[in-house]
Amino acid sequence: MKRIGILCLFIFWMFTSGAGHVFSRGSDFRNIRIVSAGLSLNYNYGYIGSRSLVIPPVNSYAEIGLHEFVTAGPYVSYSKWDYPLQSRSFLNLGVRGSYHFSPMINDLLDGSIDEDQIDFYAAVLSGIEFRKYGTGEGLDRAGFRDNTRLFVGPVAGVRFYFSDDLAVFSEVGRGALGAMTVGFSVRL
Repeated sequence: MKRIGILCLFIFWMFTSGAGHVFSRGSDFRNIRIVSAGLSLNYNYGYIGSRSLVIPPVNSYAEIGLHEFVTAGPYVSYSKWDYPLQSRSFLNLGVRGSYHFSPMINDLLDGSIDEDQIDFYAAVLSGIEFRKYGTGEGLDRAGFRDNTRLFVGPVAGVRFYFSDDLAVFSEVGRGALGAMTVGFSVRL
């Protein structure tokens, strides 16, 4: 868990250390730097029954503008569940790329989306999921081996800006730890 904290601090430092960066929302995402954090819902291990949620499925990611409509960056997510006599924890690390549609919708459909307040986007996450299982003494771990798997997950989302620097977001799709994620974003 200490390593996750150090990784998050490093990512935060990496994105805030560049002085003099310019942000131009609207039709250009080239100079954007955003850090987001959220809570994932509807993970396949559920919230009811004989399980208890120790650490909810939380995630954090950063985005750097690469192109007029494209951003990309690292992400990390973690969750832990306890069952009678066993536990499960999940750590996901990877990269995320997003395509921002609001400017394109306005250009192609002569729309009137306020690009300073609303950002529609689609993203693809790709990474490694580390699964760790624990069992009580004397229990057979045959069906619960620690493992690692690769995954790719598409999501669609919308971000609503309350100010130039603060936004809330909602995403649906196969995210890192759930089918829906809600959270907040901060522009650096």
